[in-house]
Amino acid sequence: MEQGTVNWNDDRLDHFAEQVDKRFEQVDRRFEQVDERFDKFEAHVDVRFNRLEERFEKRFDTLQQSMIITLGGILAAFAALVVATIF
Repeated sequence: MEQGTVNWNDDRLDHFAEQVDKRFEQVDRRFEQVDERFDKFEAHVDVRFNRLEERFEKRFDTLQQSMIITLGGILAAFAALVVATIF
């Protein structure tokens, strides 16, 4: 009688193990889909970030040029003041 109970339990455990394996395969497939979606999203974010970075660089370049021109004007005005005071 004991042998029958052991086989019955072993069969149930084997069946359970098969079901668990099937479920994990489904979970793995879903994770692959999620990974694909994250990859697409990451590519989209990279494109948007690169565009934003280019805009910032352009603005900073414009700001730097404006500052250089302003400094040149201030130096020219100061030089004109010095020349006007000397003569």
